[in-house]
Amino acid sequence: MHQRLQRLLWSFVVLGALGQSQAASFYTVKRGDTLWSISQKSKISVEQIKKLNRLKSDTIYSGQKLKLANVQTVVKRNPPLPFAVALSTKKVLKVPVYAVHVNLAHKGVKVRPLLPSIGLGRGGAKLGYLAQRPNLIAAINGGYFHPQSYMPAGDLVVQGRQLAYGRIQTALSVTPDNKARIHHNTGSWKGYETVIATGPHVVQNGRLVVQPRVEGYRDPAVWGRAKRSAVGLVNNEYLIFMTSPQELSLAEVGKIMQKMKAREVILLDGGSSAGLVWDRKLIVPPARALSFGIGVFVGQKG
Repeated sequence: MHQRLQRLLWSFVVLGALGQSQAASFYTVKRGDTLWSISQKSKISVEQIKKLNRLKSDTIYSGQKLKLANVQTVVKRNPPLPFAVALSTKKVLKVPVYAVHVNLAHKGVKVRPLLPSIGLGRGGAKLGYLAQRPNLIAAINGGYFHPQSYMPAGDLVVQGRQLAYGRIQTALSVTPDNKARIHHNTGSWKGYETVIATGPHVVQNGRLVVQPRVEGYRDPAVWGRAKRSAVGLVNNEYLIFMTSPQELSLAEVGKIMQKMKAREVILLDGGSSAGLVWDRKLIVPPARALSFGIGVFVGQKG
C-alpha cells in the first residue's frame, strides 16, 4: 500500500473508535445462571463481574443482584472511511501482520462464507480455489472444523440459512443491512444474513479477555503458540481480518488487534489453516484444505 494511503488508513482506524458510549446497570440472577452465562449476555468478563461485586468465588444464587458496568457499547455514529476494502502489511508490536480492513458502509461491500463447490461437510478445498469468485477482493480462512468430516465446529449461516450447528456459540454476525456484531448466540440466529461461529474471544468491549477454558475449549492447541488468524470489530461497520505467519499466543493476538483499535475480537482457525488471499494472490498459504473460507466482496449484488 502506498505510504500516504497507509497513513490515512491508520488515522481513520483511530477515529473509528470514537462516538461510543457505555451504560451501567444491575442484573438479577435467575435460576440456572452462571457467571459465565451472565458474562456472555452482558459482554463483561467473569473477572470484571467478580471485581465489581467483590466476589471471592464463582458461586452466585437466584435473586442475587449483581452490579454490571459497560453492559452495552452504543455506536452513535461511525466516521466515514476513505476506502471500501484495504490491505495493510506492516509490523504491529514488532509482529508482521497482514490485515484486511473492511468498510461495510461502502456500497457493494459484502462479507460472506466461501463454501466448497461439492458442498459443506463433503470435503475440504484450498483457500486459493475458494477465492476464485467474481468481485472477490480478499479471502481468509474460516473457523474450526472436524478434520475428517470437514463440518464446521460452530454455527454457520449463509444468506440467512443455517447450514451448520456446532458447539461454538460466539460468532461474527452480519445483518441484511450490513451491520456486524461479535456476540453470543441467545437461542436463534434469525434476522442475520451471515453468521460464522468461532473463537475464543480475546478482546471483549475493548478489554483483553483470554479465558478459553471458561468458554469450553479443551484442546491445548487452541491456547498454545501457533500461526493465527482473527476477526475484529472497530465498530459495527468497520471489520478487520488479520493473519500472521509468526506463531503467537492468544494474548498477543488480542494486543495486536487492540493496537489496531478493534473493540471485539475472536479467533478464526489457525496453525496449518491460517491463510490469506488478496486480489487473487495467495499472500499467506494454508498448509491444508479448509472446510470453508471467508470472502470479502466489492460490487456484489444480491
